[in-house]
Amino acid sequence: MLDAYQHIVPEEGRVSYGLSRSGAKRLVVLSGLSASADNWYGIRCYGDLAKLSFSLENDSPSAPLRYGETLVMGAASSDILLPMASLLTHISLRSVSCDFQARSYGYTCFINSTLFLSYAGSECRPLAAGDAPELISWLNGGELDSAAVLRLPHPEMLLQEGCGAIGPERMYPGRDFYCYPGPDTCLVLEGRLGEDVCYYPVPLKDLEPGQTLQLDLTLMRKGVPSPDMPLESGSVLVESLTVPWEREATRYVSL
Repeated sequence: MLDAYQHIVPEEGRVSYGLSRSGAKRLVVLSGLSASADNWYGIRCYGDLAKLSFSLENDSPSAPLRYGETLVMGAASSDILLPMASLLTHISLRSVSCDFQARSYGYTCFINSTLFLSYAGSECRPLAAGDAPELISWLNGGELDSAAVLRLPHPEMLLQEGCGAIGPERMYPGRDFYCYPGPDTCLVLEGRLGEDVCYYPVPLKDLEPGQTLQLDLTLMRKGVPSPDMPLESGSVLVESLTVPWEREATRYVSL
């Protein structure tokens, strides 16, 4: 059951204190949520906290919503080191090129007009039971829903202008996308090959919160006519690297 709660406004150099009754406790910290008492009136236990969700409507790469929890043993007072984690995953398109040499369209460039994430996690519960946060909704279920994406405060997290003409020479667009990780998320390259509109929905496997997935793509054959269709085997050569986000300096809160 909930023992105590408080709203903390972090300031550089300021120490914050929390108080509770004696005995072992589970300490939970959530950042970026409203401090209004009306929003916390119904929080009676840890199960109620686990129903709270983070949303892309309130999240951003520059100031991500974060969460952390730890067990506090029943000492009179203690200093707690509590790492705060983000639910956002970062997809970085580092480079892209085409290699159509074995095709009849070998000298044709792919004109990339749009880049977007499909099945991009848009709402997630950080404290859900299990080893991973619980994804509860997503955007761009196959087809691009530009109206819904543009309503976000940071639509560039899911949707950006394309790279233009992609040919044999490798280009380094340095494009960055963010969402909550899900099992079906794809980075979609939309554009034209000759007169035909086509898509390259590149599956993004093993996405993790707080991690960067860096991609180097080589388009090997013509894409598919719909972003919700799977690519034919060998259509895209994917080289990827997963690295953690940069960590902020450690902060101490005395309890």
